[in-house]
Amino acid sequence: MSNKKIDIKFLAKENIRKKPLRSISLISIIAIFVLFLFCGTILSTSISGGVNNLSNRLGADIIVVPEGYKANIESVLLKGEPSEFYLPDNSLEKIKTIEGIESATPQLYVATLSAACCSYPVQIIGIEYSSDFIIKPWLQKTLNRELKDDEVIVGSNIVGEPNSKVKFFDEELNIVGKLEQTGMGFDATVFVNMNTAKKLAKASERIQKNPASEGEKVSTILLKLKPNYSASDVSNKIMKSYAKDGIFAMYSKKFVNEVSSNLKVISSYIYISILVIWIMSMILLAVVFSTILNERKKELSILRILGASKKKLSKIIMYESLYIGLYGSILGIVTGIITIFSIMPIIQKNLNLPFLTPSFTSMFMVSIFSMFLGTVVGCLSSLSATRKISKVDAYLTMREND
Repeated sequence: MSNKKIDIKFLAKENIRKKPLRSISLISIIAIFVLFLFCGTILSTSISGGVNNLSNRLGADIIVVPEGYKANIESVLLKGEPSEFYLPDNSLEKIKTIEGIESATPQLYVATLSAACCSYPVQIIGIEYSSDFIIKPWLQKTLNRELKDDEVIVGSNIVGEPNSKVKFFDEELNIVGKLEQTGMGFDATVFVNMNTAKKLAKASERIQKNPASEGEKVSTILLKLKPNYSASDVSNKIMKSYAKDGIFAMYSKKFVNEVSSNLKVISSYIYISILVIWIMSMILLAVVFSTILNERKKELSILRILGASKKKLSKIIMYESLYIGLYGSILGIVTGIITIFSIMPIIQKNLNLPFLTPSFTSMFMVSIFSMFLGTVVGCLSSLSATRKISKVDAYLTMREND
């Protein structure tokens, strides 16, 4: 004979177990709500983290690129898509004559190919170590010394670990460091010093024509301004002075603001969708619980005859909704985790926004938050049913009608 204690919690669990189809339907409603809540929050947090990181990493006030290549530099920064473009000769010397510039550092872009010459297609960025003020500070966290010739530091998405080798244009290079995830295009980028970048540009001549193989070509110039100088004013001055030479200046704050605006639009759609699903879930569950209550008149009347008070009957319904909310939340979280890790690579590849995968701690906190809200939704949806039970002689009347 079973020694299980028959109490309110036991009866609530048995009611759920004895009606599997009904219980599965209710649990599924909660699970769908929690799934959308969890995935939406993670996606919004990931994009927001990427935008914040972009703002922190992009320490230049102005980015100078060739005329017509604004979209290319955005693709490099946001998605790490391989691209090659070069400023006119002597652009650096011209830019340095503009009033208000405190520091100027060039970068050279070399795009590798998906061919036998290269391990894989990536963006290679050559930096001038002596003048760099953007990349060097966070490269030094990985490599606490100057980046030497034929050495590379790879982004977090690049295959390869420190002390191994990578090949581009049949040139073997030593991997000396790997960066933490940034959520930007830098995750799919390889960093080298300027000498190595020029060497690779020359080596690429065997496969494709590369203007950087000769002369002193650079792809971009990053500018830091003196205090009290406006980035918009200086960039307009550069454009006015050198637009005829094919030079375009974009100030990074405007670029970051444009990305932030896109984030706000996407986030608003995500949270509106979650709100709509929350309202629909609450209404649907409330209706279902009310319908179920009418179907269970006889069962609840018998419990009243056996001595159960209206308060205990209300508690049974509340515990049922609590367990259904909890089970549905757990199912939603598990499904959400599987979904997020399945679609995250696709989102990172196709979304034209920086995307920073949240830490385990952040994901755990979002899971707890989603589970809590899912359980609360289950409990709140049964309030109407519990109020009916609390009415005077409600279940005596039900018994008479049966």
